[in-house]
Amino acid sequence: MFLFSLACALAMNAQLVNVTSIEKLNVASDESNIIQAVALSPKGDYVLLSTDTKKGLIKWDLATGQSQVLTDDEGTCSDVRISDDGQQVVYGQVSYDKKRRHQAVKSIDLTTGKSSTLVKPTRNLQGIALDGNTVTTVTHGKMKKHQLKGKSTASSRPVLTRHHLKMYITRDGVTTQLAPNGADERYIWASLSPDGCKVLYYVSGYGAYVCGIDGSNVISMGNLTAPKWWDDNTIVGMNETDDEYCIIASSIVARTLDGQEQVLTGDDVIATYPLPSSQAGKIVFSTPDGKVYLIHVTQ
Repeated sequence: MFLFSLACALAMNAQLVNVTSIEKLNVASDESNIIQAVALSPKGDYVLLSTDTKKGLIKWDLATGQSQVLTDDEGTCSDVRISDDGQQVVYGQVSYDKKRRHQAVKSIDLTTGKSSTLVKPTRNLQGIALDGNTVTTVTHGKMKKHQLKGKSTASSRPVLTRHHLKMYITRDGVTTQLAPNGADERYIWASLSPDGCKVLYYVSGYGAYVCGIDGSNVISMGNLTAPKWWDDNTIVGMNETDDEYCIIASSIVARTLDGQEQVLTGDDVIATYPLPSSQAGKIVFSTPDGKVYLIHVTQ
C-alpha cells in the first residue's frame, strides 16, 4: 500500500529524482524514548540518532543495523555535523545555568571514540560550520577555526550562522547580519548551498526562501518546512499539515529553484525532517512516533 501511494504521488508530479525504494529502519522507540534521526553521513553509510528530548547520540550502521552509543549528554542534537570522511562528528550541546541557555561545541573522533570540547559553554555562540575536517565557530561575531584529526583544508567558503532567530554571514573574517526578508523577521533552518554561493532559509510564518550570500535575488520556495539542500538547484523539505498542536500529515518533497516539484513519500506515513545526501543517493526521515525511514534515490 505504501509503495502504491508513492507511485501515485510520483505520477502526479515532475520526476526530479528516481525513488527506487523506501525502507523502515529497525530502530527501537517507545513512548518514553522516541528516537529521531538528526544527521546522515555524507557517504550514506550511517545515520545519527537522538531522542525527542535531545539526549545522546547513537550511530546506526545502515548496512549492518548495528548501533553504537557515542554520547549520552543532554541537549546534544543541536547543529550536528559529520565530516566528509565520516570519521568526525561535531555537535552543539545546550545546557542551562540559572535558567539561562548556554551552548558548547564538542567533537567525537569515531576512529578512537575520543570526545573533545572545542568551545566551552557560552551564551554568545552564533553558529558552527564544518568544512572537510576543519570546524569554524563564530562567537560574538569572531570566527575561530578548530582543526580535527585528518587532512586540513584551506577554504574561503563563507560561514553562515544564526543567533536569536537572526542570520549572519562571515566572509574574510568579517561577520555581518543577513536579512533578505527584513531585519524584523525570524529566520530558522538556514544553510549554505554546496557551492557556497546561495543561502537557504525559512522565515517563520511565511515559508522557505533562497537568496545570494549578499541577500540579493530572493526566491520564494513555498511553505516547505525544515528545508535542506539536495544539490545547488534542488532542496528537500517537508510539506506538513498540523492541527495547531501536532503534525497530522506530512510528506517529503523535492523542489527546484525554478519551481519544479516532486513528492517523494505517500500518504501512508507522516514523513518529517528529511536528511538528504545526494552523494550517497539517500534521504533519511523520521515520523512523530519514533520511526525512521530510508529513501534510496537515483538521478
